[in-house]
Amino acid sequence: MLLVLFSTVFALFLVYVLHSCWCLYRNVTVAKAVGLPYIVLPWDNLNLPWLIARPFLLPYLTKLPFADTLWFALLSVDWPWQQQYTIFQRLGSDNFMTVSPAKNYFLTADAAVIDQITRRRNDFPKPIEIYGSLDLYGKNVVSTEGNLWKHHRKTVSPPFNEKNNRMVWYETIRQAQSMVKGWMGDQTQSSPTVSTIAQDCMRLSLHVISHAGFGVHLNWPAVKKSEGEQKLANGHLTAADEEDDQEYRFAPDHTMSYTDALHSLLKNMIWMLVLPRSLLKLLPFKRTRRAYESYVEWGKYLSELLMNKRDDIAAGDAKQDGMDLMGFLLKRSSTARESSLDNQAQSKPALSDTEIMGNAFVFLLAGHETAANSIHFSCLYLALHPASQRRFQISLDRAFGSRPVSDWDYDRDFNTLFSGMTGAVLAEQLRLIPPVPAIPKCVLSDSSPQPVVIDGKKFYIPPATYVSLIATAVHRNPNLWPTGPPLDVEKPVHPTTNTDNDLEEFKPERWLLRDDSKGPGATSEADALTTEHTEDAPNTATGTNVSHALHRPPRGAYIPFSEGYRACLGRRFAQVEVLAVLAVIFKHYSVELDVSEYGTDEELEGISAAGKKDFWDKAAGDARTLLREKMGMIFTMQLREGKVPVRFVQRGKERFDY
Repeated sequence: MLLVLFSTVFALFLVYVLHSCWCLYRNVTVAKAVGLPYIVLPWDNLNLPWLIARPFLLPYLTKLPFADTLWFALLSVDWPWQQQYTIFQRLGSDNFMTVSPAKNYFLTADAAVIDQITRRRNDFPKPIEIYGSLDLYGKNVVSTEGNLWKHHRKTVSPPFNEKNNRMVWYETIRQAQSMVKGWMGDQTQSSPTVSTIAQDCMRLSLHVISHAGFGVHLNWPAVKKSEGEQKLANGHLTAADEEDDQEYRFAPDHTMSYTDALHSLLKNMIWMLVLPRSLLKLLPFKRTRRAYESYVEWGKYLSELLMNKRDDIAAGDAKQDGMDLMGFLLKRSSTARESSLDNQAQSKPALSDTEIMGNAFVFLLAGHETAANSIHFSCLYLALHPASQRRFQISLDRAFGSRPVSDWDYDRDFNTLFSGMTGAVLAEQLRLIPPVPAIPKCVLSDSSPQPVVIDGKKFYIPPATYVSLIATAVHRNPNLWPTGPPLDVEKPVHPTTNTDNDLEEFKPERWLLRDDSKGPGATSEADALTTEHTEDAPNTATGTNVSHALHRPPRGAYIPFSEGYRACLGRRFAQVEVLAVLAVIFKHYSVELDVSEYGTDEELEGISAAGKKDFWDKAAGDARTLLREKMGMIFTMQLREGKVPVRFVQRGKERFDY
């Protein structure tokens, strides 16, 4: 019996190996015909057994002779962040392919090629099969393609306008002031150590987007003292706690608060991706049950929002003080249905209820994570670069003078911030840490080979090829960006990429350079290819990736919000939010690395400037290591392990200025 079982298993394994070898041979043949450099992988980096086994095998595999090879580096799912521009640099090409038994990839850090791809939506659509996790509550503008995507885009885009951006500005300022008060507590000159800045920024951004998109008014949790302990804004709230701090009332039977339900869902999303939901609720593990509970709870919140909005519209009580995305979508759906009945036509309603909930979920997910991460990383980079922080604060003084925050005005002040040092800080943060390190596209299996022009020569990307626009690489491509010497040749920020220039360093001043030259761009033949496929021009009301008053990299060189027709709808929303928060914080406060792990405040007062610098250097080294080695993503790039503790101090009371 055992012999039969062993023979069966061995035979199945042999069939699998032979099939994989045949698929690899077939895919190599296809890749060779393209004419670009290619790297052969033994399996795809998203192969499920490999993903499960890799954490256990990696400590041993890194000691083997092949650990420094390109193919081994590409087997990491996080290689775009870990390698950045290194692989392109080692290959001597900004375009190459990877070949595995499962599929072929075309990978590019070439701005001209990225520009061609993003302007040809029909030729290079999204591979929607990888966006299934975003369909938790219904189809949406992110997870669809073709005519269905056009339907979603046309329906959801109108609320993203300047009128609503203005409202985002004022709500963000209100929330940011509350967040700073939570950090400072009863202190006036220096906050206690803040080690939860990432969570706080997530909460702030969720509050802003809830108010702007859904009319849910969430107030910052007050400082509550009980038995000598403080319950600060960065703590977790129960549904009852949050009920005390919000204007919007949900049903009383929730087991999780509105805020914690979403945050828990995002934190445990990996389980939603790999396990059926029917299995999640049966498994005895705390994490899986928590994932299922948060999925159910957040679904209940979305359903309540939908029902309440529908009741408000029916009663004529719908508020008009914000973009109210869900209310807007419900109104359009209702109008479309009425028009269909009046005309006795078979016109499609604007969106179904599940599609409205799907868009609401993805709007909250993408909107609040992207903005929160930018606020978090901007603060950390400014703490690591005090000189840039001082220049940033001087620019805020020039923009606002002595005006109180209550007098800040969107129409007067936003463009000043966006076109100056504040906009440069955000642009540089997004250059170094884009929301996603790689933007997926594809050539469909039933498509014809798609031409791209590379250095004046036409290459054809075969059908059934995945295409990846490597943002972390093109943002660091020295052929596309103005560069200077590195800050410290002996201690490069990245061990292998751009060790001879400053593209790995946070330097917002690079955006203040006025370079009006066109720079490298698509050839005339490439322009002809993109022009042939131009359609449905993007809505420019959603903003641009960077102000026209700042340095303008070549088209395709800077893609934090993607480009072309699939560029992020909420781009200007996020820019308004991030710039408003940074202005509120840094107009009156500075952020410094917390060095308490290396010395107390009393010790700092009694040592020399060189001694203080030594403490700061150690804290800075720890922070840079975390930012280099502990980043990862499920939906967006975040610091997945560890925390960088900081302090916020009144301007003029800084202890470190290097």
